[in-house]
Amino acid sequence: MERPQERGSPRDEREGLNLNPPEEGYELYRHKNTERMKTKNWHGYYWARQNEAGNYEIRSVPASSGELSASGGVLPKEGFEDHYEKVHKET
Repeated sequence: MERPQERGSPRDEREGLNLNPPEEGYELYRHKNTERMKTKNWHGYYWARQNEAGNYEIRSVPASSGELSASGGVLPKEGFEDHYEKVHKET
């Protein structure tokens, strides 16, 4: 069993994920404590964009290029920002 400290960098964990935004305005976010979560095979990434009310519309990040992004609904700004952080793209 792989322990969190044995995992690679977040960049390594993104390998194989479909990182093409589903629509305009979506940015990549990741759960702040993904390594501590006990959810099997969960990468912790979501596409998110703020709506007019300041809340976040989220969509799944497909695990492969053959899958489609699915709507995850709308999360309140405070709760979303408490648990997720924007992923800065590496060049």
